[in-house]
Amino acid sequence: MSQNQLGQSTSPYLLQHADNPVHWKIWNDEVFAQAKSEDKPILLSVGYAACHWCHVMAHESFEDIETAQLMNELFINIKVDREEHPDVDHIYQRALSVLGQSGGWPLTMFLTPSGQPFWGGTYFPKTALYGRPSFKDVLKTIADIYHTKKDDVSQNVTAIADALEDMSKPRGNGGLHLKAMCDTLHYIQQNMDPVHGGLQGAPKFPQPVLLDFLWRTNWIKKNPQIDHLLCLSLEKMCLGGIYDHLGGGFARYSTDEEWLAPHFEKMLYDNAQLVSLLTMVWRKHQNPLFKRSVFETIDWIFNEMRVETDNGFALASAYDADSEGVEGKFYVWNEDEIDALLKEDSPLFKAAYDVSSQGNWEGHNILRRVTPFENPAQEDKLDKLRQTLYQERKKRIWPARDDKVLCDWNAMMIKALSEAALVFDQPDWIKQAQDLYATLKKTMIKEGVLYHSWFKGRHSTTAYLEDYANICLAALALYEATGHTSYYQDCVKWADHLEDHFWDVENHGYHFADKQTVEGLNVRPKPINDSATPSGNGLMAHVLCDLYHLSGNPKYQERFNQLMQLFGNDDPNQIFAAPGLCSALIRFETMETIVVVGKTGTNDINSLINKAYLYPSPTRKVLLGDGQNQQNTPEILQGKVLHNQKATAYVCQNATCSPPLTEPSMLEAHLNDLTKQSPL
Repeated sequence: MSQNQLGQSTSPYLLQHADNPVHWKIWNDEVFAQAKSEDKPILLSVGYAACHWCHVMAHESFEDIETAQLMNELFINIKVDREEHPDVDHIYQRALSVLGQSGGWPLTMFLTPSGQPFWGGTYFPKTALYGRPSFKDVLKTIADIYHTKKDDVSQNVTAIADALEDMSKPRGNGGLHLKAMCDTLHYIQQNMDPVHGGLQGAPKFPQPVLLDFLWRTNWIKKNPQIDHLLCLSLEKMCLGGIYDHLGGGFARYSTDEEWLAPHFEKMLYDNAQLVSLLTMVWRKHQNPLFKRSVFETIDWIFNEMRVETDNGFALASAYDADSEGVEGKFYVWNEDEIDALLKEDSPLFKAAYDVSSQGNWEGHNILRRVTPFENPAQEDKLDKLRQTLYQERKKRIWPARDDKVLCDWNAMMIKALSEAALVFDQPDWIKQAQDLYATLKKTMIKEGVLYHSWFKGRHSTTAYLEDYANICLAALALYEATGHTSYYQDCVKWADHLEDHFWDVENHGYHFADKQTVEGLNVRPKPINDSATPSGNGLMAHVLCDLYHLSGNPKYQERFNQLMQLFGNDDPNQIFAAPGLCSALIRFETMETIVVVGKTGTNDINSLINKAYLYPSPTRKVLLGDGQNQQNTPEILQGKVLHNQKATAYVCQNATCSPPLTEPSMLEAHLNDLTKQSPL
């Protein structure tokens, strides 16, 4: 009888492996107890549902009877979904880097029965290939070393544990300030691709956290070359093959330097962050391409990522890169297919989207836009042709979708929807964001506890720092969009929970999780370096910034300053590694809060609101009030009343507010004056 336990899992990724002949176990205390009782090393395999090379290794090795028998004989085998247990992935990816190897997925780590890492890697081929040993040889060698060279294993364990402890020490020197960040722009500019945008080289990731930092910093610096590079990066992404020109949405990264060939998986978190970034940049550069990409990506979210729960809709985590066992098959085309479907309009489409008989990628065509947007009538025609191809593509066998609902990623999209709704005047998006937020509160909270992951009615791990930080930011974005104080109060409540359960009272900073992840490793990470998603402490710096500016409560300022003292560093490499934290400091130092009070829905308040929402400063925040009922509202709304019974705006910065502004022209003039001032 199979001892594979993954059929009990709440992870679609783990369920993909439920029929493997490997005796996979789920990460829990009982498994470590079994390993100790049998004195067997642990093979830890970490991946995720949309990971192409995870599937490759699974097909080659985990589905192979001979390999599985070897794994079962020599190891206790644990399979982990890195999206369900990001704390586990974080620790062992760092352990792999200590061993001098690049991280990634699948992550293959070998542990003592107490969970201490002593060796590892990523993908291992079934037979020796690419300069890598065969997986079966690795299994035999590692098992032999564990049992016959205990001293060597012990030395490795100690060296890795010491290095992990050292890596976990914050690198702050208290020297982070606006001038240091502005000076770092030149350093980052040298690493950017002047032709294709983004960072130089391949593979090329969108890097939304870094680009957000560049945009905010350059608002102060006002370097036209940085402005151009940032817009170029977004344009090339929106035009390239990394963007799905039929269904909308961005893939995780491009395998080449020109954004042509994506790694076709599509992740919720990438798209949430890119919607936010494109929306923010559009406020200054109203490029129709940016607007179109925002609208189409949000359409993709609602058309293809909805997951129904008993409490309303939520959003799935990702789409796989593969369909029918082939990477990208769902998304690519050959010329004959295009000709047959589009007939006499085919030449127009092929010229616009780089379609040819030889193809632009492995004999196939990845759609990318290569002609300029000039003729509105022609664009209307091309839109209809894209829709024709999209309808045909829907008939294909789809990539697998990971229907796991993650609190942090859903919260990112709530924030993005709220921001885009205000700028592009789409009230339906606000309603969708509110509905999604309500679903999260009902679905992800069980017996008063917030959970990180939910799948088909079952919860897995309790919430991590990034869950709380992102849902705080989602609540703040909805408060800005609606003026409903319940969202603000939710944020305060969750920030208080983090204070009680995640904050390090002695040494400061927020822990990744509310308890130690690995019993055998005395390591509790405090994430600060940003990756594809922003770090938990960087996110909390943004939350504390907002809460202080809204409430004036000095406890939020104290915590913010402690984060900056602990993690802030004026070294360009440290700034480059933690741009999210740096962006929070820019916002804290230069926040412009625009308070608009008046009767909702009237022409006079709408005129003021529109001016406020479209003000391009990346540090502006808009708050709505009725100018009368100020009970349970943040301090910044106190005393903000109607002037001459008209809708009124107040612009507040550096603890000083403007006189009442009742005309849109007055508000616009005041905001224009702010753009001419430099905080340096």
